[in-house]
Amino acid sequence: MELQFNIPFHQLLKLVKSLSPKQRERLKQELDEELPNHERNDEFIDFLLQGPVYSKEDINQIKENRNSISSWRTGN
Repeated sequence: MELQFNIPFHQLLKLVKSLSPKQRERLKQELDEELPNHERNDEFIDFLLQGPVYSKEDINQIKENRNSISSWRTGN
């Protein structure tokens, strides 16, 4: 089961500031441990950016096909 809370940032900041120094250090350690997930996201983004892309010819062909289908549907 997962719970989600929508806490405004200023309230969250106030809560963090009210932590003891030991609790703050633990929070910092926990947050630092999450950084590798961001690295995986970066790898995934790089993977997507290296994927295939449409050429100008492909895009023009798609536009022509759309126009053709559109004129067929409207009877023009």
